Amino acid sequence: MNRLVLTSEPPRPSPGFETEFILELKALVRTLPEGVAQLTVDRVPGHPEWPEPYFEITPKNPKAVSVKGSGVATDLELTVGHSWREFCGFAKGGTIVPGADWREDLRWIWQAVVAGQLIERLTLDAKGEVLSWDSRLALNGREVVFRNGRRRGLFGGRGRVETLTYEPYIH
Repeated sequence: MNRLVLTSEPPRPSPGFETEFILELKALVRTLPEGVAQLTVDRVPGHPEWPEPYFEITPKNPKAVSVKGSGVATDLELTVGHSWREFCGFAKGGTIVPGADWREDLRWIWQAVVAGQLIERLTLDAKGEVLSWDSRLALNGREVVFRNGRRRGLFGGRGRVETLTYEPYIH
């Protein structure tokens, strides 16, 4: 079975979405062959006093994309690769595909990530730090865009653009 890692101070998800979300993630990771990915469930980094669950899914393939985030109340904060996006009210219909249940949306996100269907275009500053991202994830026939940040450095110089194409979790 793929590993599930817990810290010494486990999260205390609220009943409902937070608890169900973590159970769904565990079920999705269990569908992978042994050793393909590791799921870590913890508290939000830098905030050990917060009881909400934070997760990271790390693939064994270093060219596949990692996924992390947190499910808090009814919201989902999701980071795929370098790109993040918050889905407010995810558990109450704030899903990507209108009218879809959050479990369906999560499964479609998972299928796209595992299949390597994310392309990220990152704008980097002179030190290699990410200034902005423009990422596209193919999701159930729809293209989901994660976009944020600035295109220029603090002193006006245009950043260097790097395009990342990820591999599937399983070859």
